[in-house]
Amino acid sequence: MHKAFRLNAHFPYPHLVNLFLQHFNIPLDSEPYVPIKRSFLIGATVIASFGYRKEHDDSWVKKGAYPIDDEGHLPVGEDSSLLQRILDRFDGLQTYVGERFDALELQVDMRFDKMDSRITKVEGDVTYICTCFDLPPPPSS
Repeated sequence: MHKAFRLNAHFPYPHLVNLFLQHFNIPLDSEPYVPIKRSFLIGATVIASFGYRKEHDDSWVKKGAYPIDDEGHLPVGEDSSLLQRILDRFDGLQTYVGERFDALELQVDMRFDKMDSRITKVEGDVTYICTCFDLPPPPSS
């Protein structure tokens, strides 16, 4: 690019400059025609150095950008392996939490069963004591 700042020097990438000038409707009729030389072309290595990569359909996409399909979902493939690992970790976490809640529910059920059997035993003892002392039986709950 430093060569372009010299007096009477050609701009690098003239076809790109022409596209910009045409986009802003700047008339180029009086300008001399310069055929495109191989040195003027922007190569794939130059575009890759700007942080772009070439897709399967020959389009250039910013590195790290994930293309979205027609339904608005991120694709599941090698480009989204990090996303897939995160989803797998969420599935593992959901399984772990589910197992822990099942174990907790089983422990709570066992404790309620023990309490229920103890209460039944205490009720039987109270009924026995009432019969021993000729008292009326306790009201049932």
